[in-house]
Amino acid sequence: MLQGEFGEILEMFRNSFPLSFLFFIPIFIIISPVSPVNAAHEFAIYRMQQFDLQGSQFGCKSSLINMEARPIDAKILTRRCIVAKLTDVTISKYRDLISQNAGGLLILLPQNLSALTEENKQHLQSLERDLLLEENGVMPVYFAWETPELIAVYDDINSATAGDQAATAVEALFNSASANGFQMVISGSQAKALSEFQITNIQGHLSGFGIEEQLPTIVVVAHYDAFGIAPGLSTGADSNGSGVVALLELARLLSKLYTNSRTHAKYPF
Repeated sequence: MLQGEFGEILEMFRNSFPLSFLFFIPIFIIISPVSPVNAAHEFAIYRMQQFDLQGSQFGCKSSLINMEARPIDAKILTRRCIVAKLTDVTISKYRDLISQNAGGLLILLPQNLSALTEENKQHLQSLERDLLLEENGVMPVYFAWETPELIAVYDDINSATAGDQAATAVEALFNSASANGFQMVISGSQAKALSEFQITNIQGHLSGFGIEEQLPTIVVVAHYDAFGIAPGLSTGADSNGSGVVALLELARLLSKLYTNSRTHAKYPF
């Protein structure tokens, strides 16, 4: 009896194909593992530098993102926010994203950069240099530290992309219904370059014996700020804190030597 009724139901759906999918789609959505409670996640990001130097523009000009998240090897990249791990990104991949009009790029950085292999450290250094020298256009580039939540997002969007290579339409439909989709949204207004930015330099001078214009000058310099592809990631007490300390101590010692004619150096500092 029950088997006969089940057969009639299957026959009904078979005769009404493809309208019968309107019945199955809500079921797929209900049984999918998406949790509305955990649907939103907020995390800190760091924007790539934007600056002008001698008439040339470097870094990314745009900052706003409000688009679907996709992996770097997805077939459709136009108007999508690409989420990739550091090891996934190369300068050739980056150029490919630009050529396909990708809407944004979020690069996930390992929590412990010092634990990277020597090969990955060289990859990071060369990628940082190449990205800053590359002509970007309007694609925003952001960086974020890897967290369990972001790794879960990364895994989910890669799983969703696997549905693009599904063997059958039914498999593709089920993959689309059960996969998690994510919309990357950057809050705030469009970033604008500062028209005037004052840089402070501290200089000292110690005169040598003789005609100063004819004497060679010894210049000792140190910088007290760090530089990186993203200002918020430019950290490190020794970049160049130790150099500044050494320079200040050298200036203290030289100032005492220059006060005595017997120890006065020949050349200006």
